[in-house]
Amino acid sequence: MIYLKIKYIKLILGTILILPLLVYCQSSASKNNAKPNIIFILVDDFGWNQVGSYGTEIVHTPNLDKLVKEGTKFNSAYAMPQCSPTRAAFLSGKYPARSGMTKVINNRFWGNAPMLTPKVRKKLPTEWYTLAKMLKNAGYTTGMSGKWHVGDNYPAAPIKEKNGMTYFNTYGFDWVGDAAEGKAKNDKAVMDVTNEIIDFINQSKDNPFFAFVSHFTTHSPLAAPDVLIEKYVKKGYPKMTDKWGVVSERPTADFLAMTEHLDYSIGLIVEKIEKLGLAENTLIAVIGDNGALGRFWDHSPLRESKGSLYEGGIRVPLIMKWPKIIKPKKEIETPVHIIDMYPTFMEITNAKAQRDYKIDGESLMPLLNGEGKFTRDELYFHHPHYVPMYGKTPGSIVRKGDYKLIYYFGDYLNTEGLDAEHKKLYGKLELGEKIELFNIKKDIGEKKDLSDYMPEKVEEMMVLLKNWWAETGASLPIVNPNYNPEDPFENMTDKER
Repeated sequence: MIYLKIKYIKLILGTILILPLLVYCQSSASKNNAKPNIIFILVDDFGWNQVGSYGTEIVHTPNLDKLVKEGTKFNSAYAMPQCSPTRAAFLSGKYPARSGMTKVINNRFWGNAPMLTPKVRKKLPTEWYTLAKMLKNAGYTTGMSGKWHVGDNYPAAPIKEKNGMTYFNTYGFDWVGDAAEGKAKNDKAVMDVTNEIIDFINQSKDNPFFAFVSHFTTHSPLAAPDVLIEKYVKKGYPKMTDKWGVVSERPTADFLAMTEHLDYSIGLIVEKIEKLGLAENTLIAVIGDNGALGRFWDHSPLRESKGSLYEGGIRVPLIMKWPKIIKPKKEIETPVHIIDMYPTFMEITNAKAQRDYKIDGESLMPLLNGEGKFTRDELYFHHPHYVPMYGKTPGSIVRKGDYKLIYYFGDYLNTEGLDAEHKKLYGKLELGEKIELFNIKKDIGEKKDLSDYMPEKVEEMMVLLKNWWAETGASLPIVNPNYNPEDPFENMTDKER
C-alpha cells in the first residue's frame, strides 16, 4: 500500500512537471502553424522595369530589391492595362470579362468612334464574396488605406453608416483609413497611407490580419518630397515643367523621386513587421496595377506603356516575400495574373470558397513552395474600350505558352515611330479588325508579328479566345452607325450601348 501511494505521488508530480512543457510545445506548434499575416501593396502606374531588380539603374529602390533578395520576383506577372479593371480583378478573383468591370469607372465613351463599346459595371457589387470577405470569414482582421476606384469614390475614406454598416464593411473590410490624394499634395499621400497601415498593423498584430496598401503613386500628376527631387536634379535629371509629363523630359527628377519615396515607405512597413517579430510568418506582396505612363517612363525592352495591350501596358513587377515558405533569391518565369491572388490567399489561409462564386485565378503556391503543379497554360485579357490618348482601341488578348495573340475588334491605332505624348489621338487610325501574334519568349519587345507566318497558330488561339468570350459572357463592341471619320474622337458622351 505504501509502495502504491509513493507510485501515485510520483505520477502526479511528474504530470505537474511535464504539463508546462506540453503547454509550451503546443503553443510553439500552434505558432508555427499559425495563419500568415498578409500585406498586399498595390502601386498605381508601376512600370515593369521601374525597380532596380527588374532592370533600372537610375532610381534607388533598396527596400524593394531587398524583398527580391529575401523572397521571389515574378518576371512575367500581369495586370490589366488600366486601374479599375485590375483592382476589381484582385478584389473579386474574376476576370474583368466575367465581372463586367472592364473599364476605368467614371470615364466617358467616344460617341463618334468606329466601334460602339459595351456597357460596363460601374461598381463592385457589395453582395459578391470579395477577397476581404473570404479572409474575414477565415478569421482575419481586414484593413485598407488608399485608393479604391472600383465604385462610388476614388479614395478609401470611410463613408457614413447605413443600417449599422459602413460602406467598406459591406465589402468585408473591418477597418479603413481616411488617407486621400488631396490630403498630402507633396507626396501623393504615400506617407499618410503608410502610417495608417502601420497603425492598423499595431492594432491587429495579435491575430491574423490582411492589410491592403493601395497607393496613389506613381500616377500623375507628379508629387514627391523636395529633398528627393533635388537629389535627382543634382544627378543631372531635369525637373518637370509639366506635372502631367512630357516625353522629351523623361525621366524627370520628380518621377524618380516618387519611385524612391514609394520604396522608402515600403521599407517602413517591413521594418515594423520585423520589430513586432512577425516577419517569419508574414506574406508581403508588391505589384503594379498597370504599366507606367509612357510620358514618364521608358519600358524598353517592352513595347508601349499604360493603357496598351502590348507588354508595357500589362506586364508589371510582382515581388513576394514569406520567409516561412519562399526560398530567397527565387525567380519565376511562369506567366501569372493578379486574379491569382484570390485563390493563393484562400489556400494559404485555409479559407473556404463560397458555393457558386466563380473564381478565375489559380493558386500560386506550387510556384512558391515547389510542391504540386501549376497547371494553367493560358491567360486572357479583355479591354473592349478606347483609350486613344494612349494609342489603344477595343481589343482582347490570349497568351498560351510562349505565344501571345492580340485581337482588335474593328480598328487600330498605329503608333509606330511615334513618342507616347498625351494627345487626344495618339497614332494613325486604321479601320478593320486586326490580329497580331508574337512569340513573347523570343521577342519580348513584340517587334515581329507572326500572324501571316503562322495561320494555324492564329486559328488555334482565336478559337480559345472566342470560347473564353462565350464562357465568361464577355460583352463585345459592335460597329458604330454614328461613326464620324472627320473627327472620331471628339464626341465624348456618357451614353453606353
